[in-house]
Amino acid sequence: MHVSARTDVGQHKQTNEDAVVTAQFGDVSLLVVADGMGGHAAGDVASEEATTELEDHVSAAITDGRTDYEAILEEAIESANERVRERAEADASRSGMGTTVVAAIVGDEQLVIGNVGDSRAYDIADALTQITVDHSIVQELISGGEITPEEATAHPQRHVLTQALGTEGDVEPDFFTPVVENYLLLCSDGLTEEVPEEMIREVINDASGIEAATDELVQKANENGGSDNISVILADV
Repeated sequence: MHVSARTDVGQHKQTNEDAVVTAQFGDVSLLVVADGMGGHAAGDVASEEATTELEDHVSAAITDGRTDYEAILEEAIESANERVRERAEADASRSGMGTTVVAAIVGDEQLVIGNVGDSRAYDIADALTQITVDHSIVQELISGGEITPEEATAHPQRHVLTQALGTEGDVEPDFFTPVVENYLLLCSDGLTEEVPEEMIREVINDASGIEAATDELVQKANENGGSDNISVILADV
């Protein structure tokens, strides 16, 4: 599997509170995007702590020969939640910090994706299909038929999450086992807030390779405003 990853501070933030992981354990890959929240010296700590815990836990499980990827990912996310929460409770200046996470474990015959928050995974072929479901106020309104996806893009609560790592004692991640035939994209909302989904698909399918595609996606997000940190992992699966 060929993987390319980029993370960028954007045009208006002083600190990059996103974190990305692309790790290989034998024939198994771990891909993670985390988007921290809590401001200077907090959001970046939350995302770094979460990604480190995820990588450590998955590495240990795969080294032990386990192949129950969904269970491994669930344990890793729960452990990351506890680690971020403990760090926040230990330092009053970091009270309330948290992070989203979208993570994929990719093996020869298995692909499992888990998420908490609004960082996303997409399947990109001739069309672009969102795999994950955001844990956000606007997603609940969309699911309840109260607003349309188009209305959600300008909704005043579009950045309000219903779940994040580190903010509560328990989290309820969602898990997906999609069949991805071409490209798998993991990203923070710094990309999707600035670049329309159709443009994301066009960039990836028209690029000379996945490195060029990830560079161009970050560039377009910055050109379109760069209001947040931008993180992209693109895998040719």
